[in-house]
Amino acid sequence: MCLHVVTGPVSNIWLDPDSGFSPGKVVTCKANGNPRPTFHWIRMTDNVTLNVGAKLDVKSANHSYICTATNTVKGRTYTVVSAEVNFNAATGIG
Repeated sequence: MCLHVVTGPVSNIWLDPDSGFSPGKVVTCKANGNPRPTFHWIRMTDNVTLNVGAKLDVKSANHSYICTATNTVKGRTYTVVSAEVNFNAATGIG
């Protein structure tokens, strides 16, 4: 029996909202990759890294966020960046 483990750079990043994109909700960043990627959320309005992990609990409106997913394959680091997500108080997402 032969087991093949496929390694590959991180790719195909997407955001999965739990019950929509609005303050008070959780947005999950997902990406493919082996080894599994690590995730960081960055608030773009002031370029602050909010947390390490796939989930972002959106606590306030009027901010923009991106998620980055990173992994390392054979000594080389790969990073992909999500589309920017804009939250505003009036509509939930801009």
